[in-house]
This record gives sequence, structure tokens and C-alpha cells, in this order.
Amino acid sequence: MASSFTNKIMDLAGRWLTKEKSVRKNHWSDFHKIRQEVRPADLILVHGHSKVSKIIASITQSQWTHAALYVGRLYDISDLSLREKLQNSGHFKYDTQMIIESELGAGTIVSSLDKYEDKHIRILRPEWITDDDIQRVIIHAASRLGREYNIRQILDLARLLVPWSILPRRWRSSLFQSNALQPTKDICSTVIAQAFQSVGYPILPEIEFNQHKQATFIRRNVQLFTPSDFDFSPYFSVIKYPILPDNQAGSYANIKWRADIVSHDNGLHTTTYGRSLKSISPQIQQFLSSAAFAVIGASSNPSKYGNKILKCYLAKDKMVFPVNPSHEMIENKKCFASIQELPNTVRSISIVTPPEITEKLIDIAIAKGIHNIWMQPGSESPLAVQKCIKSDINVIAHGPCILVELGCT
Repeated sequence: MASSFTNKIMDLAGRWLTKEKSVRKNHWSDFHKIRQEVRPADLILVHGHSKVSKIIASITQSQWTHAALYVGRLYDISDLSLREKLQNSGHFKYDTQMIIESELGAGTIVSSLDKYEDKHIRILRPEWITDDDIQRVIIHAASRLGREYNIRQILDLARLLVPWSILPRRWRSSLFQSNALQPTKDICSTVIAQAFQSVGYPILPEIEFNQHKQATFIRRNVQLFTPSDFDFSPYFSVIKYPILPDNQAGSYANIKWRADIVSHDNGLHTTTYGRSLKSISPQIQQFLSSAAFAVIGASSNPSKYGNKILKCYLAKDKMVFPVNPSHEMIENKKCFASIQELPNTVRSISIVTPPEITEKLIDIAIAKGIHNIWMQPGSESPLAVQKCIKSDINVIAHGPCILVELGCT
């Protein structure tokens, strides 16, 4: 009974600790390049935003709070029994890029690399490891699949920040007990450290020199490793793939810098035309947070607002799709015949149509799953607005023009 109660408490604590804070999508790294260049046995370091990530960051004084071992695709695995084990662990497709990691609440598992597409990540590469040892490292890590996450280890690492004399003996860390080198539970760093140490590959060893200046390497307690240790290690190379216009020297000269906006550490963006995102209404902020947009009633006539708004989106480097059944291309962009044909990434649409047409389009937009609708002045109607409100759609109508809000006037 007591054990069941303890498990429930630990489960609740785990969910609370692992809940991710909502943050802006990371654009510092080119995830497409990372997917192309990552190799088996590379480490993926992750900058997490959960409460347990904050604890790890506080302990290690590093932004890297999680580490995963890149395994590769199923066809990269030469060991047939291991290939079958990995496939059964996650029922992955043959070309899925897999990683092995330990997560609070899940234990040691196989995941898809794609889960970290929106995170700030980097690759660490063991440059001197042999091909045979790469397979051995992966096999060793895979042998830990199914083991529980060691939340006690995280708490014990935190205790190292507290002087021993303050804590009663029973509260002292268990990291240095006699079985410390063979833990029965894991955290992400433990799994990876054990895997590399199993083939004798160094991470952060203790090194002693004798009188003849001959070096002796001493393995480190795997429970003392954190993600930042792999970043510090001179035996792993840091691989970065930043987003740049191209891969040639001097490509930074071709970067399109926004002249009308400045990013501050507190998240505010002050524009040169005297406004900040803080002064923009929450409805407009939500509308502009979409990954892609569409202009319903787009026009090829430069004097029409359906054309001006489309060009404004393009000038602001927004992903935008024109919608007009009478055109195939507008402003060198493929034109869609209807809202239903739009990509699912479109969550915000600007409507530039007569009110009676707008009323009919709202039903189609609701069925498509559009979250945000901006009715340009002259296109709105009370019925259309009521439909949006009733369907819990973020609607902007009766006033602001997107050309003014984006500074395109």
C-alpha cells in the first residue's frame, strides 16, 4: 500500500518536473542539415525547458540539460538481432532516424530524432572511435532499454551543492556507494557514459602521470556524468549547422536583416515605426505566430489589397499562399483554388473578399481547422464574426489593417 502511494507521488512529481515550458521555435540550427549529417554514435545535446531541465542547468551551470545517443536508421544497424530489437521497441519505419535516451517518466527508450526538431540542439562527435566500436556502443546502450529513470540520481547530484555537514547522514548522496559504477536505473548521461566506457573510449577521465611521464587513465563514476561533461570533453568534437543563406565563405553577407525590428532579451520586439509587439493586441500576436499564412482573395492587380497584402507577407519573409480559383500563379507563388487545398501548416488567413463571400468562407475555414482569421476592412460582416466567435476562432475584424500592423504602408 505504502509502495503504491509512493509510486503515485513519484509519478505526479515526474509529470510536474517534465512538463515543458512553451517557448518560441528555435531557428538557430538548421535541423535539415543536422538530419543529413548526423552519424551513428554521435551525441545529441538538447537545451530543455522543463523544471527538471532547470535543475540540471543549475547543477551543471550549462544550458545542455539532456543528451541522447544517435543510433541511425534500421538499415545502419549491422547486428540483425539489435535491428529487430530497435524496431520492436518503437515500431519505427525503416528510414526513421532513431536515438536512445533516458527520460523521466519513460525510462530508457528509443525515440525519433524528429522529436527535437524545434529544440536548440547540437551534435557531439567521437572523432577517433572505430566502426566496430560504434556498433558496440549502440549495442551496449540498447541493452539498457526498458530500465527505469533514476530520479534519485538527479536529487543526489543536486545535493552536491549543499555542504555535507548540513544534512543528516541518511540524507547524504548515494552516488559514491560501492555499487555506484553499476546502477540499476539510469539517467540520460549514465546510459551514454557506460556505453562509451564499455569500449574504452574516454570522456572526462582522471589522468595520472608517473615519473616517466607515462599517462594512466582512470575511469570516472558514470553516475557523476551530466550532459555538459560531453560538451567539455576534448574527445568529442562540437558540430554545428547554423542557418545561413548558403555554405560558402562570406555567406553571412547575404543574410536578410530586418531593419524594422529589434529582439530584446525579455522577448519584446521594438519596431522602427514606433510600436512594440507588447503594444500589439493579443489577437494580432496570436495571428502572427503562425508558421504559414494565406491570403483569401489574392489578386494579381497591384492596386488591389489582395495583391498588396500578399506582397507585404513576402516582404516580411513570411510563408504565404495565395488563394484565388481564377489564377494559377500570383507574384510567382502557386495559387490555390480553395481553402481546403491549403497546406496544414497554415493556421492564419487574411480574407479580402466581399462580406457575403466572407460569410461562406468562414464555414470552409472552420472545417479546414484554421485557428486565426483576419478580415480586412470592408470584408467583414457581423454574421461572419459571430461564426468565428462561436467556433472559438481568433478573429480580427472592424478596424486594423494588416498592412499597417506589419509596417507595409
